[in-house]
Amino acid sequence: MSTDVMRTYPPESELIVDLDRHDELVRLCASGRLPFWDFCATYDNFYWRYALDGNDADATDMVVLGRLADRIAPHQHLADTVLASVCSDSHPENGSYGRSGRFGPEEAMVRLRAIAETLPRATA
Repeated sequence: MSTDVMRTYPPESELIVDLDRHDELVRLCASGRLPFWDFCATYDNFYWRYALDGNDADATDMVVLGRLADRIAPHQHLADTVLASVCSDSHPENGSYGRSGRFGPEEAMVRLRAIAETLPRATA
C-alpha cells in the first residue's frame, strides 16, 4: 500500500490564478460581454467542482482555504443563490419551478451583478 497522498486541491498559487479567472468570468457576464448561458458553461460550477467548501480538504488545504476565504465567499454565494436555482424555463414562476423557488436568467443576472460588485478589484 502506497503512502503517497493524492492531492485534491491545486497549490495555493494555482488556486489564486483560478479565482482570478473565475472572478473575471463573473465580471464579463455582469457587464453583458458574456451571455449568461455561455457564462454558465464556461464557469462550470467552479465552487463545487473545486470543492471550495473544504469537503475534501486535508489540514494543509484547510489553511489555504482559510487564507482565501474572502476570495472564495462570492463564488459560494453565486453557487448557492444563483446557479443552484436558475432554470432555463421562460416562465419559471409557473408550475413546479415557481413553487420550488426557481427563477429565470433575468433574475439570475440581477443576482450575479450584485455578486460581481463584491469581487475584489481586478488588477491590471
